[in-house]
Amino acid sequence: MSTTTKQQTPAEPGAHPGGVVPCLVLGYDRTTSARKAVSWAVGELLPNGKLVIVHASRPLHAPPMPLRTPRERALLSRALIDELLLEGEDALYDIQITTEVSDNDPVTALLDAAERHRARAIVVGSEPHSRLHKALGTVSTELLRRSPVPIITVPSSTRLSA
Repeated sequence: MSTTTKQQTPAEPGAHPGGVVPCLVLGYDRTTSARKAVSWAVGELLPNGKLVIVHASRPLHAPPMPLRTPRERALLSRALIDELLLEGEDALYDIQITTEVSDNDPVTALLDAAERHRARAIVVGSEPHSRLHKALGTVSTELLRRSPVPIITVPSSTRLSA
């Protein structure tokens, strides 16, 4: 299950060569690094780019939470993205925003979105992981193996200029 919500589109026709608006797909999971990744991506896309914010409601190496239905997972995911849009930086409204909620794992959701939107890259936050987590594989590692577009990771320790 995937839902899409489109926000305002301030990009003007002809603002980019051939009318193509630069697009980045961003994985959002409410972590500090994901919020930093949003800020980084917005800075890269200003003034007229397109950011596709994707939240995948299933973990990479596990089944979905057994007590939640797909509809409940979608509602929770939508609430996380809505919170970002309400509390996020004002510059989010200076670019075109598309949000997607997916019932797939994060890697599948991000790769599918990148293909559909013809993204030039996928942006994800990067948090420190345990040895077990690293052995199983992280979203970033799996994206690097499977993605046809560049992967940009933004660590939680990143300092972004205002």
